Amino acid sequence: MKEQQHNCPNGHGSMVLTEGKQQVTFRGVELTCNTMQYVCEACGLEVATVEQAGVTQRIIADVYRTEKNLLTSEEIKTRRKDLNMTQKDLADAMSVGIASVKRWEGGIIQTPGMDKLLRQAFWPKEREITVTGNRRFSIERTKLVLAEFDKLYRHDLLKTGDKLLYGAKSLWYADMVAHRELGRSMTGATYAALPMGPQLNNYSELVAEIMQSDESKAEPLTLDEKRIIRRVHETFPGKTDAYRASHREIIWKNKGTGEIIPYAESAELSEM
Repeated sequence: MKEQQHNCPNGHGSMVLTEGKQQVTFRGVELTCNTMQYVCEACGLEVATVEQAGVTQRIIADVYRTEKNLLTSEEIKTRRKDLNMTQKDLADAMSVGIASVKRWEGGIIQTPGMDKLLRQAFWPKEREITVTGNRRFSIERTKLVLAEFDKLYRHDLLKTGDKLLYGAKSLWYADMVAHRELGRSMTGATYAALPMGPQLNNYSELVAEIMQSDESKAEPLTLDEKRIIRRVHETFPGKTDAYRASHREIIWKNKGTGEIIPYAESAELSEM
């Protein structure tokens, strides 16, 4: 941080840029953070610039993350660069929007669920099996599967302003059944347990990207995959049928809000 000239508003002349410690309570946790601010040696007045306040907020967030065993913004950025990953590469590996990666590296605290996905993207091991169902996430293929459902339901599951409240449930069943019976999901999408049922992880950012994608660039659906899509439609012919059925699934009920529903549990589907 570049040192600037600041005068004491009480008329005591130049203030000195000083490093200190600050005790704060953040999200119910007592933290001790290093801070930089200007101090008047005569009267002891402490003043922080807008830039310093912003830096302090990022420091507090990162100290909190360390306390909660979450990756800090610097750890995320450093690990990503060590792996020669762009922010887009990391977003794709996690099946999230690039805006999320930018926020986390900028100081916004990720949820424990997102931290788990970050670690799995950085240290891959079993991620592809448990989180994306043995397939790399494809936005184009996600749109292709939704388009196939559109033909059967004869209405758009994906439209402007839509949050995939119903479409995501049909998509989830198609991915989970494909994993259970074919050993591989259709889209590679990651699903989270939300109050309204299984949903595309980070759906609020992904919906727009899916709508803008070109499904003609996706790997074509196999005959077996098309048969599964037809079975999902036949099992849940009404607009809200898959939505209601997903709320009866134990593998959704047993998850906390925001927790990832692993493909390893596809064998436990009860509604189809």
